[in-house]
Amino acid sequence: MCVLRSLVRHVLVRNVPGTSQVPGTLRVTFILTLFLAMGALPVSAQHGCDPGNLIPNCNLNTFYGSPPRQVPTDWTPFVLAGDLTFMQDKDTYWGAPSLRMWSNGGIFVAGIWTQVGGLTPGVAYKASIGWGAPNAPDAFGRRLGIDPTGGTDPSAATVVWGPMHRGPGRMLNYPPPDVNVDVSAVARSSTVTVFVYVDHNYSTGDNYIFIDAVSLIVDPVQPVATPVPPTETPAPIIVQAVPTPAPPSPTPTPTETLTPTPTATLTPSPTATATPTPTETLTPTPTHTPSPTPTSTLPPRPTATLAAGKGSAPRAVAIASDSAPLSLLWGGVGALGGAGVLGVVVVVLRKR
Repeated sequence: MCVLRSLVRHVLVRNVPGTSQVPGTLRVTFILTLFLAMGALPVSAQHGCDPGNLIPNCNLNTFYGSPPRQVPTDWTPFVLAGDLTFMQDKDTYWGAPSLRMWSNGGIFVAGIWTQVGGLTPGVAYKASIGWGAPNAPDAFGRRLGIDPTGGTDPSAATVVWGPMHRGPGRMLNYPPPDVNVDVSAVARSSTVTVFVYVDHNYSTGDNYIFIDAVSLIVDPVQPVATPVPPTETPAPIIVQAVPTPAPPSPTPTPTETLTPTPTATLTPSPTATATPTPTETLTPTPTHTPSPTPTSTLPPRPTATLAAGKGSAPRAVAIASDSAPLSLLWGGVGALGGAGVLGVVVVVLRKR
C-alpha cells in the first residue's frame, strides 16, 4: 500500500520515466487504476483496545498466578472439557504480553471471562478480539460471548455467542466479510460478562493459541426502538339524563328489644358435717350385793330367867345378840368400797 501511494505522488508531481510520450488520457487512466487497486486492498483489523473500550485489562498487560493457571489480571479461567495450561507469553501483534493456552497431545474446551460494570441496561454493547492466533488453525475454534445479565457460567442459556471461526486467521476483527467474530448484546443489567471461548477439538502434538486485545465498546448500531402506536381516544358517548324518581321514605326499622339473658344462680354445695366418732360406753361391772341375812320367823323362844346368883348366863346371851348387827355393818362398808372402785375405773376409761 505504501508503494502504491508513493507511485501516485510521483505521477502527480512529475512524469514517470518512459511516460513522457504517453497521452494525457492514458495518464489519467493509469492514476485511476492505481486508486482502484488501493481501494481493493483489505482494510486493517482494529486494535480492539481503541478509545471507547470498557475492559480495564483489554491489552492483557498484567497477569497473576503461575502455570498451569496463570491468567490476565481481572480475568478468570474456565475449563469445560479436557485440560490445558494457561500462561503468560509474548506472541502478539499488539504488543507483549499475551495469553498462551496450550496442550501437548491433549484436547480441551476452555477460555477466560471478565465482568464489566457501570453499564446502562437497554444499551447494546459489542465485544471484539484483535488477536487469536493458533499454530494449528484448523484445530482451534474461536468465538466471543456476552452474558447481558452479568452471569459467569459459559454454559448458561443467557450467554449471547458470536460466530465460531475455525481455520486461518490471527486477527479476528476484520471488517466483514473478512474474519470477524464480534458479538453484540443488549445489556439487561448494569454488569455484563465477556467470554473468550476456545474449542481445541483435535491435536497434532504441541498445540497452542495466543490471545490478546479483547475489548467491549458501546455498539455503534443500537437496536431501533419500536414506536408504540398512539391509542385512539374514543368519541365521548352522550347519554341523555333520565330523571330519577325520588326514593320512597325509608320505613323505620323496628328496634330489636334485647331479652335479658337469665343469670345462672349458683346453688351452694352442702357443707359436709363431720360425724363425731361415737365414744365407747363402758358397761359397769355388776357389784355383788350381799343377800340380807334372813330373819327368823320362828316364834320367839322363851327367855330363860336366870337366877340372880348365876350372872354368867345372861352375859353370854347379850354377846350373841350384839354380834349380828356388827356383821351387817362390815358388809355394807365392803359394798360401798367396791362401788367406789368401780366408779374410779369408769371415770378413767372415759378420759381415754
